[in-house]
Amino acid sequence: MYQPEIEQINDELYFVAASPAMRRLRTQAELLAHTDVPVLVVGEAGSGKSTAARLIHALSLRSSFPFVTVKCSALTADLLESELFGYEYAGNGGRLEGSAGKFEQCAQGTILLDEFDVMPEAVQQRLLRLLETGELVRCGGQKPLRADVRIMVATANDLEVAVAEKRVREDLFYRLSAFELRVPPLRERREEIPLLLGHMMSRLTRRYGVPAPRLSGTLLEVCQRYSWPGNLRELENFAKRYLARTDEEAAMRELQESPGYETDAKNGNGGNGKASAAPGSGQNGEERSSLKSVVRTAKWEAERGAIAAALEETRWNRKAAARLLNVSYRALLYKIQEYHLIPPGDSLPRIFGANGVEAK
Repeated sequence: MYQPEIEQINDELYFVAASPAMRRLRTQAELLAHTDVPVLVVGEAGSGKSTAARLIHALSLRSSFPFVTVKCSALTADLLESELFGYEYAGNGGRLEGSAGKFEQCAQGTILLDEFDVMPEAVQQRLLRLLETGELVRCGGQKPLRADVRIMVATANDLEVAVAEKRVREDLFYRLSAFELRVPPLRERREEIPLLLGHMMSRLTRRYGVPAPRLSGTLLEVCQRYSWPGNLRELENFAKRYLARTDEEAAMRELQESPGYETDAKNGNGGNGKASAAPGSGQNGEERSSLKSVVRTAKWEAERGAIAAALEETRWNRKAAARLLNVSYRALLYKIQEYHLIPPGDSLPRIFGANGVEAK
């Protein structure tokens, strides 16, 4: 049966299947939706694991009930345990009081445990019991409670390595890995990039009430030759920056000067794994060109990493970060723009004028 290339999951979320890899994933998701077993969703960061899990939920009989995502790395061990399983305590007069956790709140729905491989041992043990018996006990409680919830877990890491290193229980791993859904990285489905970028631009222009910029064939070709190590997340940030400044030459130069850009459609160099040299340059010219590229890339990554670390340490207080880096405030603003650094939670990136003042 034919499936549309862009499938709406909810008001803000869409699933795009314009490549053979994603069409296969769509078929697998539909098959898994008709069962009620746990699912392990694997894929690189930003590749769309949460979207794939939501698609399974949307196609299942549980679709009219809640879908909840819990990022395991965002909470301490104690907080994660009580967040998932709830808690009980003796209140005034010895009356038992407490609060339901996500598993209870998500009754008849689906829960996605993201970055599952960082889950502490005690929480893993509780999760294993829930999978085996369909029951849970709140933290501090004693009475078993039924929990009708479908469980999915997601990770960007190799769980077999985590099992070998004793970070994930082996019995829990086998419980969760019987049905695995792999989300391919963007570089393995480059034919989708024009559709994805156009779709993202359409959503962003509606959200911000700005005119839709033109996406030329040249720009789209450059986008398809970039490897997108940050996957869909990086592509969306690129779309936001392009929408903010609508400078096609700058957008293409940004990708072409990045380490992940390929100079031909396959591997960036005519298939021999070496950078192309200018006519008549000879082997020494190739070596010098390659060395310059390595040095430039290393400097770019080191400087960008230092600035990002300083901004994170100062909670994006730019003046404090400038003092920490021993540079002028204006110079830091230029570097933030040059390296396309965006504060956590920001929507559109900030553009600074020649005087260092944020453009409106």
